[in-house]
Amino acid sequence: MVVTGLSPLGSTAFDTALPETALPETATPDMAPLVPLFAPYCGGIAQQSDLLKALGFLAQGSWQGVRQLEGGRTHPYRLEWHGESAPLEMLRCKLLFPAMPELGYRFSLQAHQLVLWMVQIEGEDLPQAFWRWLLLGQSMAGEA
Repeated sequence: MVVTGLSPLGSTAFDTALPETALPETATPDMAPLVPLFAPYCGGIAQQSDLLKALGFLAQGSWQGVRQLEGGRTHPYRLEWHGESAPLEMLRCKLLFPAMPELGYRFSLQAHQLVLWMVQIEGEDLPQAFWRWLLLGQSMAGEA
């Protein structure tokens, strides 16, 4: 699957010079220059703190989460990606479920879409929008 045709949202007119103490634990100070590149796709200035955290995840190349299911069951998973850290560059992604090695997904999408989902993380899980896109093929246009 490839996500295409998404239009940028938000504004890039803001100061990215945050004090180091304001950076989330997963972000490094060198993520700040990427904020103006990704902000138009990820909610603009209102999401700056979450965006820095998401860019920290992007630099790591993987993220581990837990999918909550009905009945209190859970499925741990690992999302991995490879590619350039520029908003319009394509990332090659793998979604793996350690308890079910036969089940996995491979897909490609633009980096800004992955960062947007990282901004929208809900606890230990990717947002519902990600799962709807992956499992149902729903479009991501207009989400930010």
